[in-house]
Amino acid sequence: MKKSIILALLAIGLSASCLVYVPPEDNPATHPVEDYYYSESSYTSGEITLGYIYDYLSGFGLWVNYPPYGYVWMPRGLGPRWHPYVHGRWIWTDYGWTWVSNYSWGWLPFHYGRWGYDLRLGWFWVPDVDWAPAWVIWRFSDIYIGWAPVPPDIPFRSGHGYDWRNRHVDDGLWIFVEGRHFHQGRLDNWVIPRERYRTIINITVLGDQVTVRNNMIINNGLSPQQVERMSGRPVTKVKLKEIKQPAGERVSRTEVRLYRPVIKKEQAAPKVAVPREEAEQQITPGRLGRDANSLESYHRREQSLLEKTQKMEIDRLRRQTEKEVEVAPPQERQRKLNELQTRIEQLKQQHQEEKQQLSQRQEKEKQTIRPENLKKKDS
Repeated sequence: MKKSIILALLAIGLSASCLVYVPPEDNPATHPVEDYYYSESSYTSGEITLGYIYDYLSGFGLWVNYPPYGYVWMPRGLGPRWHPYVHGRWIWTDYGWTWVSNYSWGWLPFHYGRWGYDLRLGWFWVPDVDWAPAWVIWRFSDIYIGWAPVPPDIPFRSGHGYDWRNRHVDDGLWIFVEGRHFHQGRLDNWVIPRERYRTIINITVLGDQVTVRNNMIINNGLSPQQVERMSGRPVTKVKLKEIKQPAGERVSRTEVRLYRPVIKKEQAAPKVAVPREEAEQQITPGRLGRDANSLESYHRREQSLLEKTQKMEIDRLRRQTEKEVEVAPPQERQRKLNELQTRIEQLKQQHQEEKQQLSQRQEKEKQTIRPENLKKKDS
């Protein structure tokens, strides 16, 4: 009898170890989807090659020949709203703001190389060999913090920084959150709808400063003091602790554990690469397979964030003007109050346009839901 019970328990344990719950990416209460894959060429080493990178990431996405960058990688199994540097958290380390990803493969595409965007294919990653805590630039105000991946066509020169002339990144490549949510471990719950970004960009300043120390890039375009003022929480610096094998990044109170190998330059190519047209056919259907309930929940959260942040901007404008009126000469006060009313009306008009744009985009997204994902109201 005991022997049969033990065998039964072993069988249950073995079967449970093979079960992995993979939640839908569009569900805000869960972590993003990712495939679990181990390359035949996986090994433990302080140095890897481009060939290894091609093999490793093949298990998580597609390689595409994309001139002028050569072979680029696109992650598989992610939803239409996916954006780099969202599913994870920011940690202040000896190297500045360091991105800690929720993905097991995050040690590679978020610290080496750059992310670009294609209107038909979505986000793609361009390999490179230099490590950084995060390849992003910043925007911030007294309300918002935003960041965007540095485009792959922007050169970086040691001792100089990013070599770009107009210092411009397209509005749609940014991510913005309220500054008080910057410390959150689930930043995707607090991302402001992109219809607001043009307004937010106009009231934020750019932070693209980077430095190099001991041949390492320091991401200091956003000061920890700025984050402390907005979040009301102290920013604690933690140490980077390197591990010796590819693995998901982990954070404790005192350290961030991550894999940071040296990548050896070599002539290499993916074993399997697909044309852009085929990549579009493979990637797009998976991105449209969303659940009606999760989409409705996401839309409600977007509407709430839009309305809340719009109100914050008007309240902020009123407070600023009231302070100016208090110290202004009596003959200037009425003029400032009139200017305030004009600015509020202009801002409200912008806000109304944002609401209309959000409604139009959400309606289009509802139309892409697959019929099999629609649930009957009676059920």
